[in-house]
Amino acid sequence: MSGTSDPTAGIVVSGGVTFVETADLVAAALVVGLAVQRVDAALVEARRAHGLVSGSLAGPSSSVRWVDGAAACYPGAPSLGGVPGSWVPVPAEVVAARAVLFEEIVALTDALVSAEGILQGLIDRLRKAAGIYEEGESGAEAVVSWLASVPGVGIGVVMGMGVVDVVKGVATGHGIQLSRLLTGSGAYHDEAVRGSSVGIVRQVPWAGLAGTSSVGQAAGVLRGVSQSYRGLFARDVTTTELQGDALPAGFTKPVAHSAEALLSGIDVVYGKGNDLPDSVVSVEKYVGADDRATWVVTVPGTQLGSSTTPFSMTSNFDLVQGADADSTAFVLEAMRQAEIPAGEEVVIVGHSQGGMVAMAVATAATDAAAGAGTTGAPGGAARYDVRHVLTAGAPVGGASLPAGVRGTHVEIEQEGVSQLDGTDNPVGRDRVTVRADLEAQGAPGTGGKVPHGVPFHVAVLGRAREVGQPGLTDNLAAIDEAVSGQRVEARYFRGALELDPAAAARALTPLGAVGVLVEGLEESRGG
Repeated sequence: MSGTSDPTAGIVVSGGVTFVETADLVAAALVVGLAVQRVDAALVEARRAHGLVSGSLAGPSSSVRWVDGAAACYPGAPSLGGVPGSWVPVPAEVVAARAVLFEEIVALTDALVSAEGILQGLIDRLRKAAGIYEEGESGAEAVVSWLASVPGVGIGVVMGMGVVDVVKGVATGHGIQLSRLLTGSGAYHDEAVRGSSVGIVRQVPWAGLAGTSSVGQAAGVLRGVSQSYRGLFARDVTTTELQGDALPAGFTKPVAHSAEALLSGIDVVYGKGNDLPDSVVSVEKYVGADDRATWVVTVPGTQLGSSTTPFSMTSNFDLVQGADADSTAFVLEAMRQAEIPAGEEVVIVGHSQGGMVAMAVATAATDAAAGAGTTGAPGGAARYDVRHVLTAGAPVGGASLPAGVRGTHVEIEQEGVSQLDGTDNPVGRDRVTVRADLEAQGAPGTGGKVPHGVPFHVAVLGRAREVGQPGLTDNLAAIDEAVSGQRVEARYFRGALELDPAAAARALTPLGAVGVLVEGLEESRGG
């Protein structure tokens, strides 16, 4: 980056770029590069002129001196009517002309320096838009990266890097910021997750858990362990529409006409700034000027404060290993109760676990259209025309999207959560990822917080718009167009797990608890 004022500092966008568009952007960057060379040449001449004029007025090697408070020339200067060997006054108009010339040269030099900075910034933007980045690891970073991927060592590396960053914060006057324990090691989270996953799987080699990656297999192991709690509840999720007095007094969800506004709406269903209960998704209908309808489904993330939520850690483990999850079944049921027509466009927006659910729902809807169905959805998954999935802070690198469904993913290096898949997101024509390093030179920083909250991702997406990357521009334009009309409907649904008394009683016995654990591992073996 050429300066600290660039709002795109620390932003990396990948995916959705065609070869022709990339080639055009690279060619434009080369043209601007030639302009920079010419500006540099002009700067050399301007600085030379600056030296000549300033030197002729007052420089130590000049023939001009100040005598009795006025400019004088030596020796003689016949053109000024002087006598050889004597100091003679320089006419005031000559002094004034030189002063004006000096000011103009200074202004020109400043303008050229400014132009060079702008052009260098433009080259940087063009290269970003083309998906070209010059990010390489140093030898030391490569060693740390390798150590972070070693099973049993990665967590120690991450904590060690975090401690170093905490100390650095104290040294720079920021005080003790415990969030730096996580944010300071952001560059190595993927490797640490992969290494830790291998370590977890090695502890249960007999389980034979299905999965194409160590992360998926580790999620399967953890899912089996969590069954001791999940098994206390009925298998299906209870889905209830919130109407009338079930909604907070005066509650309303702001209308959204942009991708950033859609992301901001996630905090509304989280219940931030209102008294909405936990585990709520919203289903809204927008109708454009051409009478085309778009349905927007907004999905929150993990709800650790609720004991009956479908957005549990169990669902997280299910989603990471690619299995049916309570939260996915709940969202599909909410969409069914909202009576979304099969042929009308759907946009799904999700944060954290909600992003993984959005991906799973898009796949389930496509599977249903092909006749495959979805076992986790009550009555089987319905057919929905999902056109776009917008996620923030979600570990979706191991998930795929059906052909024709656009995906736009916003991730932050220091947040920790979006790296829990242990891999980068796939790059495709319809799938675009915005990755932000908030601690990069010129970036806004984390403000002493773990940047997993929705507002951080909203700000990152807004800054990423300015990169001009074709794939992101296309995806955002499609989202903005989809919600450009009038919102004509907004409905809210809450999901909850119902306690199963018989299962709870069985789990209270020692043999019953062991049986539940073994049963959970057996269930997760097949994915």
